[in-house]
Amino acid sequence: MAIYSRLFGLLGILCYITSIIYLISQFYPNVWLVHTYSVFGAVLLFFAVLAITGLTRVVVLTLLAAGSYVFFTSETGLQPVLHGFGQNMNLLTLFLLIPLIGTFMSTAGYLSALKEKVKERERQGGRHPYRLSYLLIATIGALLNFGSLAIVKRIADESFSSFQEKKLTLHIMRAFAFCMLWSPYFVNVGLVLVLFDVSWFDIGGYGMILGVIYMAVSVVMLPHISFADDPYVSQESTVSASYTGASLHSLFIFSIVLVGLSFLLDYLLAVNMLTVVSLLAVVLPFIWAAFSKILRAFIQDVYEQAEGSFSRLKNELAVFISAGYFGLALAYTELGEIISSVLFQISFGSVYLFTVFVMLIAILLAQIGIHPIIIVIGIGSSLSPSTFGVSPQYIALTLLLAWTMATQLSPFSGQVLMSSKLMNTPAPVIARQNAPFVCICFVILSLVLYSFHFTGWL
Repeated sequence: MAIYSRLFGLLGILCYITSIIYLISQFYPNVWLVHTYSVFGAVLLFFAVLAITGLTRVVVLTLLAAGSYVFFTSETGLQPVLHGFGQNMNLLTLFLLIPLIGTFMSTAGYLSALKEKVKERERQGGRHPYRLSYLLIATIGALLNFGSLAIVKRIADESFSSFQEKKLTLHIMRAFAFCMLWSPYFVNVGLVLVLFDVSWFDIGGYGMILGVIYMAVSVVMLPHISFADDPYVSQESTVSASYTGASLHSLFIFSIVLVGLSFLLDYLLAVNMLTVVSLLAVVLPFIWAAFSKILRAFIQDVYEQAEGSFSRLKNELAVFISAGYFGLALAYTELGEIISSVLFQISFGSVYLFTVFVMLIAILLAQIGIHPIIIVIGIGSSLSPSTFGVSPQYIALTLLLAWTMATQLSPFSGQVLMSSKLMNTPAPVIARQNAPFVCICFVILSLVLYSFHFTGWL
């Protein structure tokens, strides 16, 4: 076991080395850098396949086999095959590096300051646990991704005096999806930006509108959350009199600088938003830690996080790399034209029906454990916007909606599985409880998105 633990630790460090090499290649293009991170990607995939089990391994091996068959029959040569293992390195880089922001916030004591502020508000009579927890996820979740679910749940457990645990956890899981519709720090947003070569500024505002409507539906549907066994948690909330750590003001300044630099650099630099936020996730926390005189503690926390990353993220690594390999292989076929043609025929040329079918396909495939990234790459890399008479931005937003709805309803998605662990409830039970909410969001948000096209906004 010690040997496996050491090996996984080295592979975790290799994950971060690979991501850094990819970032360097974005500013200093060099084919040898591409070769290097692609080879490292292949190594990580090999060990990830050995480490994962069950349906995920079947899906990954199927993608690899299908991609290899396409490469072989297309006679593409060895270089495209090698580069296939690095095709999704941009997403892996985002997925690996963004959590460094949360690590810094924890090391700096910002998250403890946030918890103390919530406790103080609760003690002073601001007892709105569902509202406050939703707002916490909707704000810090935009930066911290999956980590925000566990953080806010812990804050709720230690701060709120009265709430229903399962109801609150499902509510914050829904809040997490609000961020998926617009936050540039999320993998799905970064993916559609790359697939359709659009800027965040092209879709961010529309995604925010969809997110606000989604939030309104969440509020309306909150009273309808009802688990069979969900007793009230009642406890005393006390502020730590001895707390002398960081202030909430420091967290606010750090967040403003991070978000401001993200948009500024996206505007100034030739690289896309995905690369910008990945770069900032590495550079800004280290600079801030140095000025805050906590650099040594932060480096130690980052090292521990890196060592555990492969063991923690092996499923995502396997799916992301194999999906990129398969996606690049598809580029050498005419499958894109075929898929576009079939979708056009079954939707009778209707943009709205096309939107509905894409979302339905994503939701149905997610129910059998197929990760949304495979669906989005498979569909997104195949669609031609001109075939449907829509803009690339419209299809990008369609796939964002498809991904968001699929992960809210799939018992295999990351947020459902994490929520299952947090509330000690089987994932299928959570998915069934969320089904009416997803159905309502499906109808309303697809109509709102179509209205953007119908009115000429997109």
